[in-house]
Amino acid sequence: MYDQRSYQLVTDMVYAYRMQVEDRDRIIAADVSALKEHDAPLGEAWGGIMEYWDYADTRLALNYDRLPEDLPKDDSLCIVVLGFQLLPDGGMSQEMLGRCELALAAAKQYPNAFLAVTGGGTAVGNAAVTEAGVMARWFREQGIDESRIILEDRSSTTEENAKFTLKILTEQYPQIRSIAIITSDYHVPLGCTLFTEAALLYGCEHGRVPWTVDAHVALTGYGLTEYTNPAEQALYIWALADPRQN
Repeated sequence: MYDQRSYQLVTDMVYAYRMQVEDRDRIIAADVSALKEHDAPLGEAWGGIMEYWDYADTRLALNYDRLPEDLPKDDSLCIVVLGFQLLPDGGMSQEMLGRCELALAAAKQYPNAFLAVTGGGTAVGNAAVTEAGVMARWFREQGIDESRIILEDRSSTTEENAKFTLKILTEQYPQIRSIAIITSDYHVPLGCTLFTEAALLYGCEHGRVPWTVDAHVALTGYGLTEYTNPAEQALYIWALADPRQN
């Protein structure tokens, strides 16, 4: 996907936002324009990625309550629960449980929606379990039908959550067109940006954007800041794009 010119332009715009350089908006706009002239589909995708990243990072209003009422009422909606580090024995932390409780309420609010659980094996003392598997079991115990649950159990990072979920949904659930993210408040901007990025880059290659990220619910009470700094965010955005491998 990326030749030398495309690689240079993408590198430049991500660096400008990452480092919050002076006149960054002008630099990014110029890079996007040049990329559109050089490779129109890729330029459109990266224009959308950079626009959404800035929106999510600076203007996205966090929703701490419930999903809005205007999302699709059929199975074109997928509620995505982003995983969290398991306890050493493979149990759920309070933060993971809190995310699951918000997702359960969302699944009851939208009973025809799919429910995707994400995350691989992160229990240092129990290699047999995964974040997604533990969450899926909990949802089944709460009465969620097995047919609604989508398992993404390979990922170890947020960009892998997006990349691997993208592959599952586009190959097995092409009817899904709307995504709602459930995660902790500090994690919402990055999670929403990465799922948007994954969809836009897929659209660049395949001629259709598979979904839009239309909503989220944020869990509050956990004060991590790891994902809120643009310099940290850029590492995940760059890893998902991975232009050196395309």
